[in-house]
Amino acid sequence: MNFVFFVSEAFPQTGEKENKKSKVEEYEGMAWIKGGNFVRGSSFKENQGALKLCRKYDRACQLWWFSDEIPLKLITLKSFWIDIYETTNEQYLEFVKATGHRPALDDTCTTDSCWEGNLWKGQSFSPLIRKQPVTQVDWYDAVAYCEWKGKRLPTEAEWEKAARGPSGNIYPWGKGSPKGRATFNRKWQGIGTMTNVGSYPRGVSIYGIHDMAGNVWEWVSDWYSRTYYRKSRKKNPRGPKKGKFKALRGGSWVNFPDSLRSSFRRWSRPDVRFNDTGFRCAKDSTEEF
Repeated sequence: MNFVFFVSEAFPQTGEKENKKSKVEEYEGMAWIKGGNFVRGSSFKENQGALKLCRKYDRACQLWWFSDEIPLKLITLKSFWIDIYETTNEQYLEFVKATGHRPALDDTCTTDSCWEGNLWKGQSFSPLIRKQPVTQVDWYDAVAYCEWKGKRLPTEAEWEKAARGPSGNIYPWGKGSPKGRATFNRKWQGIGTMTNVGSYPRGVSIYGIHDMAGNVWEWVSDWYSRTYYRKSRKKNPRGPKKGKFKALRGGSWVNFPDSLRSSFRRWSRPDVRFNDTGFRCAKDSTEEF
């Protein structure tokens, strides 16, 4: 497997030991993704398969819903680090208390049903959800948290490689059903809707990364364009230079298996908050191991 949680090596000098410890702490909770090629996107035939799967749950599905995944293309990326787990409520609360950033809730709600989607009450929440992924954060919130941690949001290409591996798996774990591997196809149940991060060890990607399908959608850094895959560069793509929407990946607790596929793309205005959307952070790799 091409992932590293930390680097273990003996150093004779005290200063070198301290430096090594700081590096371990810097990348704690992250997986290292080795640079190189990976298969991004989908073919027309795979889109037809996605449509067939979608129509098992929703007869209104249309083939064009998946057209932004075309074409299937070999992409090259530099090595990078990515969080093994989605950012949790307790991690985000630490950020809020340290910086004074606004809490993870939608304070624009004007209806009871909207307010029900908020699991936070000011800067507090049920201890039962402390290990669940944080939601009701917009793209700017996610960027601010990652910067506070000395990180950044992953690019859309990095996210897809971390989920699919180099050969383009349908799901992070391969081809099998999401049942027993992800949180999906649920109705809203308040604090019982989502699961703690890392609850499905059978659903990890080839790099050992959890919850890249289901639980919550994840913000990535790129602006979204429906035709971007057709014209993007093949080496270290970072999305369009500008746009109206930001890309999200991975599907959530409410979605069906077709939307949990690792090639599926969703978009949203960056200033909108959802009770099915969170994020994880990434970091440049400055050395090879």
